Amino acid sequence: MSKQEHSIGQEHTSNQRHSSGQGHAFSRRNFIKGGALSAMGVAAAGALAACAQPKAKSESSATSSNKSDASTWKTAPSEVSSSDIVRTVQCDAVVVGCGFAGVTAFRELCEEGYKTVLIEKQAEGSFAAVGNEFASLNADILQQRGVPHIDPVEFFQNWMKITGNSANQDLVMKFAQNSEANSNWYLDRCTAEDFATMTTAFFPQTENQMDELSGIKFWPSVCSFYGDCNQTKLIGYNRQAGVDAGGEVKWQEEGFYVVMDNGTVKGLVTKAQDGYVKYEARAVVLATGGFGGNPDMLKDLIFDMEGMLVGDEQLSSMSTNDGAGVRMAYWAGAHLETTPIAGMNFRGLSVPGKMNCLPQAVWVDENGKRFCNEYYPTSEQRGLTTVFHSRKAKYAVLDSNFPTYRGYTLPQHAGFTANEANIKELQDSLDKAYAKFKGTYTESADDKKEAGHGPVTTIDYIADDTLEGLASQMGFTGSAVTDFVEQINHYNECCAVGADDQYGRDAKVLFPVNTPPYYACSYEPKFGETMVTCGGILTDGDQNALDKNLEPIPGLYVSGNDCGRRFGYEYITPIPGCSLGMAITLGRECGRSVGGYLKK
Repeated sequence: MSKQEHSIGQEHTSNQRHSSGQGHAFSRRNFIKGGALSAMGVAAAGALAACAQPKAKSESSATSSNKSDASTWKTAPSEVSSSDIVRTVQCDAVVVGCGFAGVTAFRELCEEGYKTVLIEKQAEGSFAAVGNEFASLNADILQQRGVPHIDPVEFFQNWMKITGNSANQDLVMKFAQNSEANSNWYLDRCTAEDFATMTTAFFPQTENQMDELSGIKFWPSVCSFYGDCNQTKLIGYNRQAGVDAGGEVKWQEEGFYVVMDNGTVKGLVTKAQDGYVKYEARAVVLATGGFGGNPDMLKDLIFDMEGMLVGDEQLSSMSTNDGAGVRMAYWAGAHLETTPIAGMNFRGLSVPGKMNCLPQAVWVDENGKRFCNEYYPTSEQRGLTTVFHSRKAKYAVLDSNFPTYRGYTLPQHAGFTANEANIKELQDSLDKAYAKFKGTYTESADDKKEAGHGPVTTIDYIADDTLEGLASQMGFTGSAVTDFVEQINHYNECCAVGADDQYGRDAKVLFPVNTPPYYACSYEPKFGETMVTCGGILTDGDQNALDKNLEPIPGLYVSGNDCGRRFGYEYITPIPGCSLGMAITLGRECGRSVGGYLKK
């Protein structure tokens, strides 16, 4: 962990190690754990479950990040001449991208009897899925294990509350109502041995784990595949099911542009290893995984965060998906989203997860003043206000009772599993900080490992017997010390009466800081990084792309992270793994929509 990311230190919750798939830590390592990027070389990593536009003919300049005009990506490539087409293939539908949405759309279409081709940029031998757990409402395997049942309508209402009614209601309800059946279908080739490696994050629930906060609800209804059976294997099962039903998969082939005729889809041109291929098809599904790897598209479409960058901050993503699906849809006449597009842990929760992974603490700024509701229930929205503050160090302040308070958590990304091992790790970190303060600490072998290149799994706290002493260690001087102590005292008064008159933090998570020793950790906020983007193209409830007049484009469908208005302005997780869960469920629903179109 770099000094740029952490001033005094930042917690990394290593929950997969301590429990059966419980908990989440926002780090590149855990996001790709279980065979995502780690299974790929540099070249293969550049193909994360997407089919990107090849740099050929006039297109080579369309995505250049050196251009002063970020919108040059909007320029369509020149049409490939018939003499450059090495072969033409007739089929009913083409699906671009073998990620979660693409493979389920492909399988569904094949099982409905349509001649369907799946295009995938990665090589077959090195293909790797990104992410390993997915949200599911009431999958059989979860119900068998005792996970609480979810009312789809209640889930829908909760989702719309979180998103401020800005999400596509048809898509959200379609996810809520079809998640159970589609999850079972997606998992239908799993063996008993496969399910034996599946865990469920945040279940069984720990003692003080909550399922509601400030009127927003959360559920631990997630299928976590971090063992021998991971999502790469599951996608393989579903891909093979499509092949068994008559489908065909083309590896190391990239979508280039959609063939249109008078506003209607007539096929797709791709770039294969031996040249350009033309698919004559009545429908095209674009599911290439977003545009996080395209700097120009980030600047153009994530304009709100682009405008909030400070100093050397830059928009970036851990994903290398270059927006091919969004670009191809746009060139075909599809309507771009016009509001800020959701990013995974982008606005206020940049990766790795910083201070808002400690919502039970009190957060103060460089002046010792509290500046937000630290425990806003939706983790991805929790630190939004931080974006609008200076990039100077911010602090989380806590007392000796914090290990107990830490157990009040929610089942969501950036959550913490308060099992015995994780609480002990926290207590050990606090004890270490206090021993250092007292001068009684002796360096251990683990400390030497952390000081080198070994994994760092805990926060480096500072400790003191008084708030004044803690303030001094935090670097406060003069009136800032007094202001800090007064701030903590006022916060404690709010805790005593059960009403936060500063930022409205829910009374059930108002934890006082009044029992020494006192502790603090800090981080230097830095924004601009997202895991993946979660949108781009406007669609209707059938995931049929809409044109400039908001009318469906015949034959053009967009799913997965190319499809807009699923999450509102930022990714959310009332169940952990909503991105993959939506992709799996809505991918199949997209296949059904295409099937209905082809029947006409």
